[in-house]
Amino acid sequence: MPPAPPADLAIRAGTASRGPARIAQPRTHRRHAYSRAEPGPCISIRLLVWSAVMRRRQSIIVLVLAVAAASASVALATVPGKNGAIAFRRYFDPQHSWGAIFTIDPSGKGEQQVTRPPRGVADDQPDWSPDGARIAFTRCAPDTPCAIYLINRDGSHLIRLSPRCAAKPPNIETKCEDGANVSFLPDGKHVVYTRATGHVRHFTDWDQIEHSDIVVRDLKGGAPHVLIRSTRYGGDNNSPQFSPDGSRLLYVRANSPLSKPALAQAIFVAGADGRGSRPVTPWSLDAGDNPDWSPDGKLIVFRSHESEASSAQSQIYVVGGDGKGLRALTHFPAGTNVLSYSFSPDGKWITFAKSGTRGEPDVFVMRTNGTNVQPVTRTRLWDSAPDWGTSH
Repeated sequence: MPPAPPADLAIRAGTASRGPARIAQPRTHRRHAYSRAEPGPCISIRLLVWSAVMRRRQSIIVLVLAVAAASASVALATVPGKNGAIAFRRYFDPQHSWGAIFTIDPSGKGEQQVTRPPRGVADDQPDWSPDGARIAFTRCAPDTPCAIYLINRDGSHLIRLSPRCAAKPPNIETKCEDGANVSFLPDGKHVVYTRATGHVRHFTDWDQIEHSDIVVRDLKGGAPHVLIRSTRYGGDNNSPQFSPDGSRLLYVRANSPLSKPALAQAIFVAGADGRGSRPVTPWSLDAGDNPDWSPDGKLIVFRSHESEASSAQSQIYVVGGDGKGLRALTHFPAGTNVLSYSFSPDGKWITFAKSGTRGEPDVFVMRTNGTNVQPVTRTRLWDSAPDWGTSH
């Protein structure tokens, strides 16, 4: 079994979700509102307007970087350290319109619910703060854009970070931002996430938001700083995460029909300032779903065939930050739901979600070579979007 954190850790972290995310569910790009394996709340405004991505899960080390002429911190990969609790998301209904964030010891003990959203509201994509005191996540409510929130590990002191939106349909997307895939910056005073704004352009079987940018925002409500800016209607920039040393930024590029290759997605790595982007996975692999850096910064874990359009069985892969060493860790049979993942802080384990013994996805752990797969949750509900935090 993976090393177990202190018995009281899960309680201190609070109860409730990810998760898987997502969980907040993977709302990826305009091609489809949610990924094939992780359907999310089926709300018309999101289905037609908002691009959202699964979440990152990722803990962050303390580091402050200068970005573009301004000094700003950036979100980083799983924090190296002693293994703590796993945060994840749980859906309460078959429609995945109601979900909360939970935490649990990797041994499967000490499950605690952290967020308690009302019916019809889905909390997704939990991310631990560097000190393990708080969790950032995405909240999606009916007929309004998704927003970024913070909460203490014990479920207290819920705070909205996204700007308030008083606009009403139609054309709400031109007046308010949609936020998803949030991660803490290393200083614990900022977060980074995907911000979708602007008009929606309709293609055959595809609706594309005008802008999908990766932005940094401080916890005091300051103006956001754009790190990666999309071309108009060109696609989505999802799941941003910095390497542990802060020198590289990974993200998922999901193309619209206007970009080449059309309707394809891949993982990109850029410099800390967002420049010099290049793909590290082939477009044909359809890689994505909140990729995560290993604590030593050598590997990126992700899953293949993430989009709804792909007919191939999704598997968990790793690749080097330079695009070398691509290899599959799993060989799940056809029909297996494979969802997002996170390295353990000690770098020896990976937590992920897949089809469980009772049909719906559960949270699992495995060694970083794909062996010793063990269940963490065993429920009849949908558990996913795990993020592995450090011991507090």
